[in-house]
Amino acid sequence: MLKNIKRYIVIPIAILSLALSFIFGYFTGISQITYSENPIIQYIENPKPFTVENVNMPVTYYGTINGKYIGYQITPHNVNDEARKCFYKYLKLKNEDQEKAKNCLKRGLFLTEYLISQSEEETVNLNGTNITFIIWRYNFDYPEYNLSKGWAGSLCQAGCLKTLYLAYNTTGDERYLILANKALNAFKVPVERGGLLKIRKRNNKTYYWYPEYASNNPPYVLNGFITSVIWIGEFANKTNNKNANFLYREGVKSIKAFISDYDDNDWSYYDALGHRCNKHYEHLHRLQMLWLYNLTKDEIFLKYYNKWKE
Repeated sequence: MLKNIKRYIVIPIAILSLALSFIFGYFTGISQITYSENPIIQYIENPKPFTVENVNMPVTYYGTINGKYIGYQITPHNVNDEARKCFYKYLKLKNEDQEKAKNCLKRGLFLTEYLISQSEEETVNLNGTNITFIIWRYNFDYPEYNLSKGWAGSLCQAGCLKTLYLAYNTTGDERYLILANKALNAFKVPVERGGLLKIRKRNNKTYYWYPEYASNNPPYVLNGFITSVIWIGEFANKTNNKNANFLYREGVKSIKAFISDYDDNDWSYYDALGHRCNKHYEHLHRLQMLWLYNLTKDEIFLKYYNKWKE
């Protein structure tokens, strides 16, 4: 997770003129749909081109990192996080307060459509097979890990994957599931080819790693990788997707193979560069170990849960 964010805020964005024609599907042909079972719930109507909507967008303030001013940014990571919260609120409220539920669904779909409009679709040929994927990239430098504008990461990608699935689950619109599968494909494509897969080696064996900060030589941040693997596994379970199940199982193998690299006696390292965790990430690592143990029943995760202190 982005460890140098100073504070996370939501502020009104008054002018999204040109972008909103994409957000609401003007060029993708999304039409308004009503549900006969519950006519209160509906998609947002397609706006006219260049219209201005008074909406709230999650904006992240990065401040200055390693001497470079990053300032305010609309990041796909925090947009998909906000969208998921909206879908969860909708699912909680849909049988209790239809008006509030409608607003949550409307906002969740708005943010999802924004994410779709900001994704990049690419096709690569791997071993004679064309793989088409969509990916989200950051439009600013991230000096902490020497990343230039256009970098991508697994935690953001897995969050967008989860958001697209929730959009599908709450609406039944197959378009979101199709896009979710394209988002999943990015984890099959090597970083060197524009995707989110790095091959790590240990004892003459190869392992899959999905870097939170993708580059030719990533820092191999632990917490973001673990969360990405778990969310890919959730997608596999909910959709019976064989590719997702394979990527999940390979990810768990990799965590087991490299977890000792992040062990600092009664504490843990944030990344493979030897940065020790602060209290927040130490707590998160312990929770992730317990999470993995409950999923896999593998004692190695219980070992580190008990070893690392908060």
